[in-house]
Amino acid sequence: MRLFTASTLAIALLSVNAMAAEDNAFQHEASVGYLTNSDEMGDGILGVNYRYYVNPVEQNTSPYALNGFLAQESNIGALYTNFDDKNIDTVGVDGTYVFDSNWFVGLNYQRNSIGNVDLNTYGVELGYYVNDNTSFSAFFDDGTDDNAEESYGLTIRRYLELDSTPGIDLSANWLHADSENNYTLGADWYVSNSWSVGSGYTRDSDDGDFDIRTAYWLRISDDFSANFAVSKIINGDIDGVGLGIALTGRF
Repeated sequence: MRLFTASTLAIALLSVNAMAAEDNAFQHEASVGYLTNSDEMGDGILGVNYRYYVNPVEQNTSPYALNGFLAQESNIGALYTNFDDKNIDTVGVDGTYVFDSNWFVGLNYQRNSIGNVDLNTYGVELGYYVNDNTSFSAFFDDGTDDNAEESYGLTIRRYLELDSTPGIDLSANWLHADSENNYTLGADWYVSNSWSVGSGYTRDSDDGDFDIRTAYWLRISDDFSANFAVSKIINGDIDGVGLGIALTGRF
């Protein structure tokens, strides 16, 4: 049923000529999406997200997917995800407060139901906006249950503006969990404010994987957009192509 719904929505959206949409500022952002693999289309993850920004966020000065990050505004959000194949449900809330000094602090809480087991986790993030396009932060996550895994790490993100195209989104992440270190690097080139192509590298204690990806943000009207993403892990042991589709409302 979910596969049919996602496919039908994709065909309907692609068959519609996008109207001339005004890139108005927004404070509310809500989305519903589906993430899956081409080999097992029916075993994907359904997600619903909502976020409120304390001050309006401009979306006519940068790539649409990066508007929230580049706004550097205080915000609060909520999420729900369902991975039916693994019997996993997640409900979470989070918020970030940005000080006048460019320091920011974030808090998050999630309740994960895995079969008959419930896990409650929480996290804190402390960071600093080095300039209008760069952030650096440290984070710590733990849980109230014995099965919860403590983790901590560092994240840096930099949007590099270009003359001929909007720019490149660069990111690096280090995560320490269960006595192991995991590293993630990413680079996404925004050919336009809607379209990006990129690649990434993820490494844990055993192995490392490269991926290539592309995404497109289709403006349908002043308030609604459709988001499409395709990715492929460059590894002989991993089959299929990652597929994502979402409908986003901003107002």
